[in-house]
Amino acid sequence: MHTIEAVRVAYGSALELGLLRGRTDARATTLYLFVSKMGCRGSCAFCPQPYGGISKISRVEWPRFALEEVARALTRATGLERVCIQCSDEPGIASEAEVIVKRLAPAGLPFSVSAPPITVEEMERLRDAGVEILTVPVDCADKKRFRSVKGRDLEGIMGSLRAALRVFGRGKVGTHLIVGLGESEREAVEMIDAVSRMGVTPSLFAFTPIRGTRMENAASPPIGSYRRVQIARHLIVNAGLKASDFKFGPDGRITGFGCSEEVLERTFDLGHPFMVCGCPGCNRPYFNERASGPFYNYPFKPDPKRVAEETWSY
Repeated sequence: MHTIEAVRVAYGSALELGLLRGRTDARATTLYLFVSKMGCRGSCAFCPQPYGGISKISRVEWPRFALEEVARALTRATGLERVCIQCSDEPGIASEAEVIVKRLAPAGLPFSVSAPPITVEEMERLRDAGVEILTVPVDCADKKRFRSVKGRDLEGIMGSLRAALRVFGRGKVGTHLIVGLGESEREAVEMIDAVSRMGVTPSLFAFTPIRGTRMENAASPPIGSYRRVQIARHLIVNAGLKASDFKFGPDGRITGFGCSEEVLERTFDLGHPFMVCGCPGCNRPYFNERASGPFYNYPFKPDPKRVAEETWSY
């Protein structure tokens, strides 16, 4: 098996490993890595990778470090609960992730890999190397705009999710949905419902405009819209509701959650529905937002009154 000299590390994770010096009020609980060889062949309208922005994903910087330096630092780290390897879209990228998994395995942490559609054989190799969870990002819930936003067909990604379920099993496959790519709240809820019923765990992110991308002039979603989709995700994944249980206005906005006021108030009090929802141990501090806010995915438990007020802002 070939070797890898270096890997990109999310800024917050690099702080946690002691590879960089700095201050943060929300420490990363996952080591986030990004692997790329020759460059991403994807054409996602929202991502800087295809446009030469190799050091940035969303608004986060990913400085480059020697893999051996990362491995040594990981053995000394005490606050990390998981390693998440994110892969660019290029041939053979799963083999790169496999090398990293095997090199970092002595640290004893569970591994997640987020990758574009890969072959079943590659999935099996990752599983056998020790990967616990595989994520295949859907990203866009708007079926009509999917190809223009993602540069590929939705069915190919759904097929990859079905294959991943056969290899890893229900509850061990995830996907990402980015709110604010032109979809309605109804479309977001329907996509959350569809993947959840498959046995796939959906994680939510807010669209962040990045300079140099095709969507650099688009706006982030209204905070009220994002809160309503977060609540819908919580009720579908954790309370068994279906998309048909919700009420929507003519414009597709959620007007009713299909649950009692008591359940809704409990959701506000819980706090975690408004935090990062993904693999165990994932908190992705400030992936969507500045430390000054507004917070789409809170890195800490939010104030129930605040998220309730935001939910009902239209």
